[in-house]
Amino acid sequence: DAAIGALVARAEGNPLYLEELVRGSIESGSLTRRGRWTLSADAASLPPALESLLVSRIDRLPPEARRLVQVAAVVGRTFPLRVLQYAAGREDLDADLAVLLRATLIREAQRYPELEYTFRHGLLQESALSTLPDPARRELAGRVARAYEAVFPDADEHLETLAHHYAESLELEKARDFLERAGERAASLDAGLLAKEMWTKARAVADRLGDGIAAERIERRIRTLTAS
Repeated sequence: DAAIGALVARAEGNPLYLEELVRGSIESGSLTRRGRWTLSADAASLPPALESLLVSRIDRLPPEARRLVQVAAVVGRTFPLRVLQYAAGREDLDADLAVLLRATLIREAQRYPELEYTFRHGLLQESALSTLPDPARRELAGRVARAYEAVFPDADEHLETLAHHYAESLELEKARDFLERAGERAASLDAGLLAKEMWTKARAVADRLGDGIAAERIERRIRTLTAS
């Protein structure tokens, strides 16, 4: 069938895109099965970009499930259930998680030692993030960072994660603190490139805060790292 061939051609070898094209065509009623699959829409009417297909799927979710997938996207590609509950501000997520699982946006990643879910593809996470305005995304990043602090009291185990989320948030002082600490930990493990990355970001945050003392302290660490 020429129309179905158009679906395959439009996917350009991307299995996720092909899957989303087929799913979208079935949901819209343009792809039907009466003995065999028939596509009523012509190629020109097919969605032109994968991102638009994924965002459209997210926009069609029920409001609470849509909000939850946005929070999950801020947490990361893989997200622990307890962190998601804390960041979402509610514990009873079963119904909305079931919606996201049925929609094949996420899947269970592991049960032990911590129940975690993951987005089926990084593009799904990116598309969910794209539906958030910047202020909301930054506010959520702060909530996710605080969730990690609350759920995992031993912050040293999650320094890089905390540094990342606080750096994405509006809480600049905590961002500088955790970026510095993550850099120190990386340096102690002889992970020089990571230490430099963390301290360079910490220096930028110190500059934004107008904290010259911290900026000079961090700069000395970077110079020491470069010289070693």
